[in-house]
Amino acid sequence: MKLFWMKNKVLLLTLGAVLVLGGLFWGGLRLFQGRAMEDVQVTTSATEAAAPAPVPQTTQGAAPRMPVPTAVPTALPPAYISQDILHTEWRYDSVLPRISNSVPYEAKTWKEGVEVEDDLATAAVMRLGEIYEQLLGRTLDLAAVTVTQYWDRSGYREDILRLTDSGNDYVCVLAKADLRLLIADNALFAASDSMDQKRDAERAAAYLGSTLTGKSSGRGGSKSGDGSYVEQAVAYELADGRWITLAYTNRTLHGVQVHPDYYSMEEYACFQADIRISPEVVHLVAPENFEPGRLDEIAEGDMTPAEAEALYRMFLSAANSRAEVRRQAQGLTVEELDYNLKEGEMTYFLDKSGYRENYYHIEKKGLVSMDIAAKSGYIVRAKCNALYNLDPALDLTPIDYDHMGGLEYIAYVRTIAEQTWGRENVKDVDVNAVYDGNYCTIDAYMADGRWYEFGFTGGKLMYIEHFATDRIDIAGWGADALYVNTITGEEFYQEW
Repeated sequence: MKLFWMKNKVLLLTLGAVLVLGGLFWGGLRLFQGRAMEDVQVTTSATEAAAPAPVPQTTQGAAPRMPVPTAVPTALPPAYISQDILHTEWRYDSVLPRISNSVPYEAKTWKEGVEVEDDLATAAVMRLGEIYEQLLGRTLDLAAVTVTQYWDRSGYREDILRLTDSGNDYVCVLAKADLRLLIADNALFAASDSMDQKRDAERAAAYLGSTLTGKSSGRGGSKSGDGSYVEQAVAYELADGRWITLAYTNRTLHGVQVHPDYYSMEEYACFQADIRISPEVVHLVAPENFEPGRLDEIAEGDMTPAEAEALYRMFLSAANSRAEVRRQAQGLTVEELDYNLKEGEMTYFLDKSGYRENYYHIEKKGLVSMDIAAKSGYIVRAKCNALYNLDPALDLTPIDYDHMGGLEYIAYVRTIAEQTWGRENVKDVDVNAVYDGNYCTIDAYMADGRWYEFGFTGGKLMYIEHFATDRIDIAGWGADALYVNTITGEEFYQEW
């Protein structure tokens, strides 16, 4: 079993830092001095020194010019809150900002595009000011807004514009094609004493050209010591099938996100291509499909039963000492501990999915149950019956909990991996986790990118899990982690 807390330790530490910083900076007050603005100046990602972009004049038959928001008032409420550090450090470090502490899937295929054309940048900045004025109650200084264009290398997401300022105290993302709102968050706002989520949702729906259906979904949040919400999010369905999520901090609306459908809302996604979990949308490309084969009719290219048994023996002799030595040490008979396979202890299965290999299954009572891929020779999975090596340099059973996961564990796993698959095929071995007073996991990384997790209880080997690539988070065959988004048709591996 892969340990979530170890594989995501950077994320979890970040989340902890978010909560701590939230407590430390919550009472910080900052007066934000606005300045009057005669013209809108747009700063694109390619140049900070561009001249102010001209604002197109309204003409007959053309779209009317959006009004330029007025300057920020100099007199601000005493509870004016700044969370710049919080948002800059975590929520705003991705292309699409996070409006809550939830962590949606983030595509790794976004790439910054060319400089945004002046007319488009100007229109985007106008839309930005309108959104924050009407939905988030903040009048922005639009004189130095940065507009950056992004495109998706995979082709499953439309081009977007990301807008922010030099202080990074807000981030807004618009669809490039029509400048419709995707997501907007505000790190600088005046805390209010009360909130009206329904009113806010109705206002957002009207701005988006729709109405509410009456369906809503609580999205959770974080609470203070007295049980009151510090952060809270709620989603509402629109009449056109879209959903919107509203995010609040201290009862103040600071974030709005638009989702194309219900499943996107559930995963905090702006694009259907980012749906990665919902079973109604995401399916296995090829479910497992095996049928029994014959040991005397092995498919071309597969290892022979004798070769599969040899691999099993190489693994077991490293993981469990030689049978004779352990029998003598424990006073066991040959019948009680014997590595030799008897009839029926090895079976052969044929893959009918087209995405996996044929495999050998070995069921050795009292020792191990394992599946060996018939072409590549990797162990797909193995359940072990408390295996250990009596060699003093490899015996882990005397090691107490405080010293688990040390060099002795590394040496033991490296010995198994190198003896089973060859020294040249083992890239690295490292500790994964030590936990719950008696458990430890060690990872062995192969030169071809696959890796194994070795699980121990009290210094004895209990299981091996195989992962087909370095970031896959589903053990077994590679195809066990290969999914398809049935809306977009994109195939992808589930990754951590």
